[in-house]
Amino acid sequence: MDALSGRLASALGASYQVAGLLGRGGMGAVYRATDRRLRREVAIKVLPPELGYSGDLRARFVREAQMAAQLSHPNIVPIYDVGDRDDLVWFIMALVEGESVRAKVEREGQQPITVVRRVLQEVAQALAYAHAKGVIHRDIKPDNILIDRGSGRAMVTDFGIAKALEGPDTALTHSGEIVGTARYMSPEQALGEGPVDARADMFALGLVGYFMLTGEHAIKGMTLPAVIAE
Repeated sequence: MDALSGRLASALGASYQVAGLLGRGGMGAVYRATDRRLRREVAIKVLPPELGYSGDLRARFVREAQMAAQLSHPNIVPIYDVGDRDDLVWFIMALVEGESVRAKVEREGQQPITVVRRVLQEVAQALAYAHAKGVIHRDIKPDNILIDRGSGRAMVTDFGIAKALEGPDTALTHSGEIVGTARYMSPEQALGEGPVDARADMFALGLVGYFMLTGEHAIKGMTLPAVIAE
């Protein structure tokens, strides 16, 4: 058990048993856990402690996670709970037994057009539903689209996180990410020109399709300056 998982287990108390690390990125670490009360496996995403220093940021993160928890769609990973204690902020979501689109492409290479079409259709349906509810994802990328191993269904995760981290006091630069992932940002998002709306999600989804078809990122730069220059 690493240091962060130990702190998370302490913050959660006896209700959850934290197991292994599922993944780690610029906007958090995800752990597998068991909900002891409901006897089900879940995933818990923790906001990095270094980003939890601001009370406003913590409140915004919780608020956006609560909003995302209102989304109920077969192609959106449901959020069960959100909480914060000490310098940690987390939310608890359904555990998808499978892999991300990124992992699938890295393992198998270029995807058949039939697979790409199905994934894009399912993600587009999830985004259309969320947009109708007034929720913009802002960080659509191969890592945030999961493929369920049993059904093959595409499921979008991490709704609300990018928006939660946005604000005049949070010009975040972490692992090449500034309120989103640089190489999957729309031009207006990368340049900070005006409010980001549903079109940014659809732009990023097109880039996901390119990645699935070719096995390569359409935009090569990994940092914001490199993406803007490209």
